[in-house]
Amino acid sequence: MSSVVGVDIGLHNSVIAAAGRGGVDVILNGNSNRLNPTMVGFDQARKMGETASSGAVSQYKSTVKNMKRLVGLAFDDSRAQKEMKLVPFECVPMKHSLGGPDSVGVKVNAAGEERILPVESVMGMIIHHMGLIAAKKMAEASGNHKADLKGFFPQDWVIAVPSYYTDAQKRGVLTGCEIAGIQGVQRLMHENTATALAYGIFKDIRKEFEKEKPTNVMFIDMGASAYTVTITAFEPGKLTNKSSYYDADLGGRDFDLVIANWLADKFVEKFAKKLSGKPHSKPKVMLKLLAAAEKAKKTLSPQGVKEASINLECLMEDLDFHIKLKATEYEKMCAPLIARLEAPIKKTLEEAKLSPSDLASVEVIGGSTRIGFIKKRIVDILKVDSLSTTMNADEAVARGAALQSAILSPRFKVLPYEIVEINPYPIKLAWDEEKGSSSEKGIEVDGEADGAALPTNSVVMFDRGLNFPIVRRVTLRRDGDFKVTSSYDKAAPAFGFEEGATEDIAEWTIKAPKGDEKKIRVNVKQDINGIIQLSTAQMVEEVEGEEGDKKEEEGKEEGEKKKKVKKTNLDFTITRPLDWTKEEINKLHETEVELANQDRIVSETADMRNDLESYIYDMRDKLTSDSQLAGFGTDSEKEAFNKKQEEVDNWLYEDGFDATKSVYAGKLAELKKVGGPIEARAREAEFRPNAVASLQKNVEKYKKWATDSQGEEKYSHLTEEEFTKVHTTCDKISSWVYDMLDKQGSLGQNVDPAFTVAQVNVKNTELTNVCSPVMHRPKPKPMKVDIPKEEKPKEEAKPEEKSEPMDTEEAPKADGDKMEVDE
Repeated sequence: MSSVVGVDIGLHNSVIAAAGRGGVDVILNGNSNRLNPTMVGFDQARKMGETASSGAVSQYKSTVKNMKRLVGLAFDDSRAQKEMKLVPFECVPMKHSLGGPDSVGVKVNAAGEERILPVESVMGMIIHHMGLIAAKKMAEASGNHKADLKGFFPQDWVIAVPSYYTDAQKRGVLTGCEIAGIQGVQRLMHENTATALAYGIFKDIRKEFEKEKPTNVMFIDMGASAYTVTITAFEPGKLTNKSSYYDADLGGRDFDLVIANWLADKFVEKFAKKLSGKPHSKPKVMLKLLAAAEKAKKTLSPQGVKEASINLECLMEDLDFHIKLKATEYEKMCAPLIARLEAPIKKTLEEAKLSPSDLASVEVIGGSTRIGFIKKRIVDILKVDSLSTTMNADEAVARGAALQSAILSPRFKVLPYEIVEINPYPIKLAWDEEKGSSSEKGIEVDGEADGAALPTNSVVMFDRGLNFPIVRRVTLRRDGDFKVTSSYDKAAPAFGFEEGATEDIAEWTIKAPKGDEKKIRVNVKQDINGIIQLSTAQMVEEVEGEEGDKKEEEGKEEGEKKKKVKKTNLDFTITRPLDWTKEEINKLHETEVELANQDRIVSETADMRNDLESYIYDMRDKLTSDSQLAGFGTDSEKEAFNKKQEEVDNWLYEDGFDATKSVYAGKLAELKKVGGPIEARAREAEFRPNAVASLQKNVEKYKKWATDSQGEEKYSHLTEEEFTKVHTTCDKISSWVYDMLDKQGSLGQNVDPAFTVAQVNVKNTELTNVCSPVMHRPKPKPMKVDIPKEEKPKEEAKPEEKSEPMDTEEAPKADGDKMEVDE
């Protein structure tokens, strides 16, 4: 396992995958499930994921879900208003200190206190919970089940978000992570791009792509709330998203709602005279209907299933309801939803300039693509033989996000993989309107010359389909402070942007010097997350340089003088709608820490309560007359314990039901004070024979060695006193053992022992410490005596041999040297 993860936050379920040396693995939660419900329940402590799902119906007012559809939206946004009608918990507007539109807040009761939390904060909670699932698995993999999970918490993250998310929604996810204390978010990645990456790398390993002829694949993803169609071109080591369209309000829950509404109508039709109200107006009833509807949908999804039986007990006002839904009837009811499948497919093909025959494969993912008549309709639209299910419908997005995390992480050495993204919305830049035409003011956009085609105060800077990250610039002439704004271009097709949705992205106030007009270059960046930022604002001036100066970039020659370009960075401030200030985020983080501490206290209290209950029931069973432990306690001790445990047991389910951890610990200590001596005697009786046998074995070993080794050459370096010391120690400890065994033999099981296992272990250590050093003391090595060597007489120097002259000079030679000369 590794600390590099990818997360898919779904409307109903979330998945986390980790990148490791062997590839990517989806991480299982504590119940060995791969899917984790995307919900947070608020009570005395927060419950997240599966623990929250158990109370989702009974405690619907305090169980927050559907954060994915609310995060980063203004309270008055039409999308938020539509979503708030579908959730049972209470949503309220939350103001920002900087003004602007209100955010969506949720009203919850946490630990007996009413709180209003931004939905971004709740989104951060569920992402943090996914990180804890990964941390727990990593700790277990290391063999340390009780380790502090902070040391195993993921360090590098890629979080998948829908491609229809706006700038504010993406910032909302990042804000939620910051509030939750999550660091290391490397990227927010579009879900469709994550899917394409998972597919591309898998196929790339198998060498299935060609550089000369890119492979076009269509990905169709229908999850719980949205439907997305994407065409991606693949080459070795590269993917290019060519087009992507979606229906942000077409998903599995819409098909569930069709059945739920049908059930509600049939229920009213049957019990109209007995009902005081309609099921549609009662949240708990609708939650039951939706759960039954989802189950029926899954039953009817496979081909060949003709009907589903639906049984609802005590649905409303103690009335049971049973009915059957035929597959043909269900498909007929869903006809308006099925009709919406075609438009995104046609638009995607048209923008990519492809026909269905140009597609190498049509891959379907998302839980809702399992519905039989949806797959049938997609096949009919594309006129293909079949749809491909190469990828896991529920896990593909998380796997792709984990792969991207590994590619971006410095902790992994991964082969590069190029991703060419597409910007889903056209984004324009606008500035303070000035008198006169653009040509008079000298507007330039990314180097384009002034012209009539350029407006006086705005331009589309980031077209739909543009790859990001990317930096673009506009150059203006201004004197004094001025404003630049970015927003979604309302005039251009917004591709699902609803009326009433927030269009503004950011406003920057640039502080330029007053006086003469200066050339101001505004560099705007769309970063790796698709978020718009002002990279820099620079004042550009031409100044004369001395002859011989090096000409800088954009410098111009003028006679013998040279023009240098001087760039001065200007300060600017930024205002974004729905943006939380640093102070607000810090305050929300403090609330998160407070809630986390409360969770810890409640968890530890519950654990201590469980320990107390377990001790009561465990000891109650062990002290029965036929139990082995019963013989180690006197009648008075057992009577006292039974009386005490009955007293604590009654308290536990009456006054002590909501006690604190310390009170539970005190009650447990009281019980152990009575029951502890009985348990201690049983433990001593269990472990005493082995401890005594081990000690006696060591005594015999050392005693035998001392007897057999004395006088041997091998141990001639040991003194008589040392052998005596070993014999004496063995006899002394052996005598102590026999004395203790005699005393213990006269005692019953229900009295404290004459000696303890701990005492035996101390004697064993004492024996080893005395005898082992003697037994293993090495024999000293013989002393080395250095004897001076006799000096050998020097050989007489031999007369030099005559040789042919080599040079005009003869090389000098030391006495005894030889020189070999070629003859």
